[in-house]
Amino acid sequence: MATPAAETSEPAHWSRAAIASPILGVLGFATLWLIVGLFLSAAGAICGHLARETTKDGQWKGRRLATLGVSLNYASMIFFPILLLIISASFPALDMWKSEQGESQRMESQAHAAKLYVACEAYARANRGRYPASWEELSGKFIAGPELRKNLRSVYPKGKSNAFELVPHDRPVLPAFSDSVIVIQEIAPPDVEKISVVYADGTVKSIHNPDYERP
Repeated sequence: MATPAAETSEPAHWSRAAIASPILGVLGFATLWLIVGLFLSAAGAICGHLARETTKDGQWKGRRLATLGVSLNYASMIFFPILLLIISASFPALDMWKSEQGESQRMESQAHAAKLYVACEAYARANRGRYPASWEELSGKFIAGPELRKNLRSVYPKGKSNAFELVPHDRPVLPAFSDSVIVIQEIAPPDVEKISVVYADGTVKSIHNPDYERP
């Protein structure tokens, strides 16, 4: 009579180190950009190796889980220097993009200011040299209403709908001072370093924003 095959007993408990290893691996990868993820991954790799040793004899469950954790944690640690290179390369690119965007916005702002100046000068010629008291006086005859609203609108995301103001000044402006008397000035948000201004001789420039607050 044949004897029945001996039943193999399954381990009763899971290895805590085996469970912790992939968890630390996931947390480490998610926080790798904070550097603390590197330490979590290192701890996870250690837990994985310890779990693989303790599950050799079959008394504890989780050998495959420990192997997964070891692989995941080593992958995170290998990716860390690559992430550093990506971050170090992205900062100059981000600064360049911000600089280009800022320059583009300044050029657009100056173009709006120049169009407003042309309309103001046309108004002055029709009103004995007097500048308008408000932008509404230009609408229709000296510049179309939609175009006036477009040119008055700020080019900056946090800017106002009326981004330019008329600066009161005596008329006529003497030629000797026409390049120093501001007639139109931009109102920009505090995070914008320079604003556009128009001088009495029609020169459009960018000057320091008096309301500028360094981020």
